[in-house]
Amino acid sequence: MSPTVCPEGMSLAQWQIQLRRQAARKDSLTVADMPDKNVPGSFSVSNSKTKRNYRVIYHGIASSWNSCDCMDFRTNGLGTCKHIEAVDRWLKENGRTPETRMPRNSAIDVCYMGGRRLRLRIGATNAESIAMAAMRYFDDDLFAVPGMVSELPAFIDQARKLDSRFYVSTDAFNLILDERDNLRRRQLVKEMTDSEIGGVLHTRLYPYQIDGIRFAFGAGRTLIADEMGLGKTIQAIGTAELLKARRMATSALILCPTSLKYQWKREIERFTDSDVTVIEGLHTQRRELYLTPTFYKIVSYHTLANDIKVLGSLRSDILIMDEVQRLKNWNTQISQAARRIDSDYSIVLSGTPLENKLDELYSVMQFVDQYALGPYHRFIDRTVVTDSNGKITGYKNLNEVGQRLKSCMIRRRKADVALQLPSRSDQMLYVPMTKEQQAIHDEFKSTVAQLSMKWQRYRFLSEKDRKRLLLSLGQMRMVCDSTFILDQRSRYDTKVTEAVQLVKDAMDNGHDKIVIFSQWERMTRIVGEELEREGIAYEYLHGGVPSAKRGAMTERFSTDPQSHVFLSTDAGSTGLNLQAASVIINIDLPWNPAVLEQRIARIYRIGQQKPIQVINLIAANTIEERMLATLNFKSGLFAGVLDGGDDQITLDDAKLTRVTQALTEVFEEETPAVETKDAGPMTTGSDFFSALARTLASPEATKALLDDIVHTDPHTGHTELRIPVSSRDAVAGVLDAIRKLF
Repeated sequence: MSPTVCPEGMSLAQWQIQLRRQAARKDSLTVADMPDKNVPGSFSVSNSKTKRNYRVIYHGIASSWNSCDCMDFRTNGLGTCKHIEAVDRWLKENGRTPETRMPRNSAIDVCYMGGRRLRLRIGATNAESIAMAAMRYFDDDLFAVPGMVSELPAFIDQARKLDSRFYVSTDAFNLILDERDNLRRRQLVKEMTDSEIGGVLHTRLYPYQIDGIRFAFGAGRTLIADEMGLGKTIQAIGTAELLKARRMATSALILCPTSLKYQWKREIERFTDSDVTVIEGLHTQRRELYLTPTFYKIVSYHTLANDIKVLGSLRSDILIMDEVQRLKNWNTQISQAARRIDSDYSIVLSGTPLENKLDELYSVMQFVDQYALGPYHRFIDRTVVTDSNGKITGYKNLNEVGQRLKSCMIRRRKADVALQLPSRSDQMLYVPMTKEQQAIHDEFKSTVAQLSMKWQRYRFLSEKDRKRLLLSLGQMRMVCDSTFILDQRSRYDTKVTEAVQLVKDAMDNGHDKIVIFSQWERMTRIVGEELEREGIAYEYLHGGVPSAKRGAMTERFSTDPQSHVFLSTDAGSTGLNLQAASVIINIDLPWNPAVLEQRIARIYRIGQQKPIQVINLIAANTIEERMLATLNFKSGLFAGVLDGGDDQITLDDAKLTRVTQALTEVFEEETPAVETKDAGPMTTGSDFFSALARTLASPEATKALLDDIVHTDPHTGHTELRIPVSSRDAVAGVLDAIRKLF
């Protein structure tokens, strides 16, 4: 039977039930009795493919009291699922009839047909008294009155006095707790002032951001679907901090693309006092990191998909999912892994929750509230228009969808909050490098460190060494972008993918004009190739483009609706008017602040009507990041020499001193301190080898060192090297220093 087209003459519900019967026959399901004297009709159904087990209670195919703990049963509204159908099939094959007896005790459970509602089953014990007590809380059909759900614990206490075996199912218990928690949060958030909400972060929030935190806190499970550049990340962190401050949460798990892990870490460290752990490394290391007591844990989607296979499931008070629109296919391993995270609260972030098809929005909402849009088959039937072949030709009832999402989704466009936005916002986006890039970067770093130390100690570098220092610095910067810039053969990078994704996100949010800058023509070349693969039209300016053609390129970019991107080297950072754009992406940052401002000035000009977003891509844990953090772009320090704005080939002594001092500052900040037994704190790296060099420079000190550490056994004549150490960690620190420098 087709899973996409309902057969003629069959109702929607009949078709969906038949599909589940079909799945029960095809899937590798094993049924077994699970005797329970208190709950007749209990079975266990296991799936050999997924290695998961489900509990089924079955009283006959027409019974409304059947249940299964799978998510399909809870959300499809059919009263059945493939596991229930498998039990029915197994009973028939074994010549058995369903157990129709109901338990004698009274109970509250959840009915998933026609929505998710609490219902009461009155048993044989004190039935009349329990019915009388229930009148305030349940309607004539014994479904809980919506406004009374949070007060049901009082009824449960009363019912247990009348029936000692009165039972509340786990699903019902959780639903009652959720409703009580929702009521409490909504009441709390009404009483909070804007200053109370904004005060949880170390920065000033815009009014719309405070509104977003207020909404997410009140909703508990929410989709923040603001346009790109409106600060979804800071709203998510603010909501988590508010839940933490109100003692409603002790942990938050952040799922994001690999390229954004360290971006999240830095934002948390910048705006909060909370501790944060990035989950990475070997599997054994990751397993330990999941158990650390830090409030925030950050893991990439791909890492989670691998870990969940071993861990089975994860638990966190708060689940934050970033860039969730990148999980387009609901049936991918990553999506399935994310669904196995248990959380009390969820904050899902997506600037483009609806990119191409309406079912993408449905997929995103499954991470927020799996009941918000109702059963999938009904949602598609209500919203999608198809032809006789099942091909989508349009959509309908979209206002109905909007109403359903009103309580759990917040969406603002820049046009909506224009009066609150600054005219220009700058964002540092930290992306990791590949291991191949990191290895090359660290090799050049070793050369730079040695030459810097040599100058600092001897105040002498040959012309050859000075050129090597500059060349190595430049190559360190280049490999932060891509190995292609160095050899034009290999292609290891992450910035290209991230830049193209940023372009797509910007276009999906209505920013159809984006400018991309890189210092290196080779980098712009491979970015252009990726844009072409995505079918994105662009203008391409580099030093080889004649001046006469530049005006036509600018005009085309400004007026042609099909020209979305202006890709340029720093050859285009002066003289051009690119005011049609509202987003600028700097793939790399020049070390001369003036060059950076020249780039931005191409779109951020007098008369600019739109808020401008500047996105700077920084390679995490590299010289790019260290120079940014340590020097904060000290004006003119590397101007010209390292940015190609000067014909100078080598550094004079004065500038060499300034540059090497700055580099020493950078490398020292990266190097941990190790305690030695006699010398006190000693920085691994340059200080260790400097101390060793000073010792070996003196014959007397060298002889004393040999007498201390070389031991000859008087009986055997064997000679040994014996070095007293304070701890194993001290030796590890010295060996690490050797590894880093050599």
